[in-house]
Amino acid sequence: MSRAFLDSHVAYWLALDETRLSAQATKAIIEHREVVVSSLMFAEFEMKALLRKGPDFSELARVLGELRIAIEPFDYAATREIARFASLVRHDPFDRMIFAQAAARPGTTFYTADAVLVDLGLDWVVDARAK
Repeated sequence: MSRAFLDSHVAYWLALDETRLSAQATKAIIEHREVVVSSLMFAEFEMKALLRKGPDFSELARVLGELRIAIEPFDYAATREIARFASLVRHDPFDRMIFAQAAARPGTTFYTADAVLVDLGLDWVVDARAK
């Protein structure tokens, strides 16, 4: 697959806390021609920061740029994919939207540590902490 799409926590770990990712996932992510994150990730982290639940992500955009990881806007095609995963209706809304965004483009591998998403058993979803 040519495109890696990183879930929010995976992007944060890759940029600022690599010890949380498996060496296998880190290597696989780097090998993709294109690596992206959702613009929604920053909204998610901002909301968590307001609740004092999230990490300090002030350096995240800069480090992602240095790593040549693109920030992809959430678009209409992504909104159309949300309904595809009806079993996630009670899952965190940011997680659902980011997951749908990854699903909107064929040839995407989605890296996450979200057990609910991993347990869907989709061949394009990779557990970023698995050894």
